[in-house]
Amino acid sequence: MKLVITEKPSVALDIARALGRPTRRQGYLEVGEYLVTWTYGHLLEIGEIAPRRWDLKDLPIFPEKFEYDVIKGKESQFRVVRKLLEGADTVINCGDAGREGELIVRELLEFTGYRGKVLRLWTSEALTRDVVLREFRRLRPSSEFDSLYYSALARQNGDWIVGINLTRLVTLKAGGGEVWSVGRVQTPTLAMIVKRDREIEAFKPEIYYVVLAGFEGEMKGVMVRNGEEARLTREEAERVVNALKSVRSGRVEKVDVERREERPPLLHSLTSLQREANTLYGLSAKRTLDVAQSLYEEWKLISYPRTDARYLGEGNKDLVKDVLRKLGRGELVPRVDRVGKRVFDSSKLTDHHAIIPLDRPPENLPATHRKVYDLVYRKFVGAFMDDYVYELQRVFIRLDGELFLVEGKRNLQLGWMELYPHEDNPLKIPSGEVRKEWVKAEERQTKPPARFTEASLLREMERLGLGTPATRAGIIETLLERGYVERKGKSLYSTDKGRELVDKLGDSKVVSPDMTAEWERQLEEIYVKRLGEKGYQEFMEGIRRFTREEVERLMNREFKVERRATPEMLRLARAVSRDLGVKLEGTGMEEVKRFLDENLPKMKITCKCGGEVAGFSRGWKCRKCGTVVWREIAGKKITFKQAKSLFQGKELKMRGFRSRTGKRFSATVYLEDGKVKFKFE
Repeated sequence: MKLVITEKPSVALDIARALGRPTRRQGYLEVGEYLVTWTYGHLLEIGEIAPRRWDLKDLPIFPEKFEYDVIKGKESQFRVVRKLLEGADTVINCGDAGREGELIVRELLEFTGYRGKVLRLWTSEALTRDVVLREFRRLRPSSEFDSLYYSALARQNGDWIVGINLTRLVTLKAGGGEVWSVGRVQTPTLAMIVKRDREIEAFKPEIYYVVLAGFEGEMKGVMVRNGEEARLTREEAERVVNALKSVRSGRVEKVDVERREERPPLLHSLTSLQREANTLYGLSAKRTLDVAQSLYEEWKLISYPRTDARYLGEGNKDLVKDVLRKLGRGELVPRVDRVGKRVFDSSKLTDHHAIIPLDRPPENLPATHRKVYDLVYRKFVGAFMDDYVYELQRVFIRLDGELFLVEGKRNLQLGWMELYPHEDNPLKIPSGEVRKEWVKAEERQTKPPARFTEASLLREMERLGLGTPATRAGIIETLLERGYVERKGKSLYSTDKGRELVDKLGDSKVVSPDMTAEWERQLEEIYVKRLGEKGYQEFMEGIRRFTREEVERLMNREFKVERRATPEMLRLARAVSRDLGVKLEGTGMEEVKRFLDENLPKMKITCKCGGEVAGFSRGWKCRKCGTVVWREIAGKKITFKQAKSLFQGKELKMRGFRSRTGKRFSATVYLEDGKVKFKFE
C-alpha cells in the first residue's frame, strides 16, 4: 500500500482528487492504490526530557537523546497515521517543500520506526491536478533530502538547548517569580528593538531654519549653499528674508536635466512581500504569510510562498510564458527570453524560486487576499515590461546674493511604473529673469531614527540573517505574545519587560545578531553543502559549547530585580505624569507607588454636585454622581485641566475631535446628565 502524507487536510484533498475519485475515511482518504492522510502540522514535540523542578544545579541541560511526545489534542490523528504506516510499503512525503515540511514528516517516520520505501514530492507550484500528476511521475528518493532534514533537526534541537538553559537560568537568577523566555532568534531581535527605542528616547532634536522662495510658474525653491540645503539659525534666516523681500526677480544661473532609467524591481520573496504588505496596508508579517499560504494552497493563485529567493531558475521560462498568457499579458511573452539573469538566475536559488502568480484571481477572492495577490502580480508582470525612464530637473536661480534650487521630475516612459502609483511634476524650465512671488523662513528640526515597524524590522532581520522567511513572522508574534514588545499602529515598541530582559543578559552572546546570523548560515550550509548527519553533529556540538560558556558566565552574575508595578498602576502613573508635567523616573513597584502617593493629591477635583472626583488610568469619575470624563473623547486627548473645568460645569470650545468616518471637527463640550455632550455653532 502507498501512503501519501501531507501537512494539511486541504492539501490531502487536492492530491487525492488529482489521483482519482477519493473515498473519505476517518482521518484519511482512499483513492485507487493510494491512502492519503495528513498531520495538522507537527504531530510531535520534544518531550519532558528536562528535570521538572527548575534548579540552577541542573544547568546546563544536554540530553543524550531527544525524545518526542505526541502533541496534546493531536493523539487521534497520530493513531490514524501510525496505523496506516504499519500497512504501508511506500510512503510519499508531501510535506511543504521546505525545511520545516521535511521535518514534520521525517520525525514522524523516525518516531514510529517506519523502515519502508520513502519518496519525496517537491515543487514550488500550486498543487493543481496537472501539477500533482506530473510530480507523481517524477517522485524523488527521500535520501536526496537527508541534509535538509538534518538542517531542520539541528535548528529544532539547537533552539531547544539554548532556550531551556538560558530561560531557566535567567528566570531562576531573577527570583523565579516570572518566566523570562530567552531564544536563539527572538532575543537578538528584541535587543534590536530595545536599542532603537533607547536611541529615539535619547535623541535631542536640533532646531534649524531654511529659506524658501516662490517664483512665477508655481515654482518653489529652497536656498542652498555649497550645493546643499542651507541650515540656518533663526536670526540668520530672518536676516536673509528681510534682505530679499524687496528683490523683485532672480536670474536662472544653471539648469541641470538628468535622464535616469530604472529597471524593474526584483520578484518577491516572502520577506519582501511581508515588508510591502506592512508598509502599504499595515498587514502584520504573520497575516501576510497566512494569506499567501492560502493563495497557494486553497486558491492555487501563487507559487510556494515560504521562499527567500527573488529569482527564477533558467528552467522556469516555459512556466512563465504560460502564466503570462493566463494573465492576459501575452504581449510580454517574447520578452521572457531577453531579460536574462535579472529574472532567471539558477545560481541564486537553493530550493524554491521567487513567488509568482499562477492564474487570474476570481471575482470572489477576499479583499485582503486580492491585495497580497496584486503585490505578487505587479512584481511579476513588471519584470517583463520596459524600464521606467524619467528626467530629474534642477533649476538654480540667483536671487540677489543667494542661490535657490527648484526641482522637478518629468516622466518620459512609464514602463513597469504604470503598475504602481506615480507622480509627474515637470517644470516649465525658465531662462533669464524670473519673477519672485514670495520669500519666507521655515522652522524645521532634526529627526530621531525611525521606530521599527514590522516592515523595517523584517528588512533588518533579513540583512543580518536572523531567522528564515518562514520563521520571521513567528518570531515577531512570539515577542508580542510574551509581552516583550507592543504594537501601536504600524510601530513596534519594546515594553519594560522586554528592556529588563535585555538588561539582564547584558553582553551575553545570545543578544548578538552576529552570533545568531552565524548559526543560520551554518544551518543553511548543512543543506546546501549536503553535510548530512555530520553537519548536524558539528552544529549541535557548537550549540552545546556556546550554551555551556553562557551558563557559566551568567551563573556568576548578580541579577538585581525589582518588583514591577502592575500594568494598571503604570497606565495611571503615566497619565498623571502627562497631566502634571512631572517625570516618572522608573517602573518599579515602590517607585510608581511613591510617585502616585505624591502626585495624586495634586489632582484633586470637586464635581459641581459636591462629590470628590477620582482619577483612574482611562479617565476621571465622580464618586457621588457617577459622572465620567474619559481621557480620550472622539480621538482627542483630554487634559487634567480640561477635565477639571468640565466637572466644575464649564463649557469648553475644543478642536481636534475626529468622527467615526475620520473627519476632524470642533465643538463646545459640556457635561449633562452625567455624560459629555457636544454643542455645534
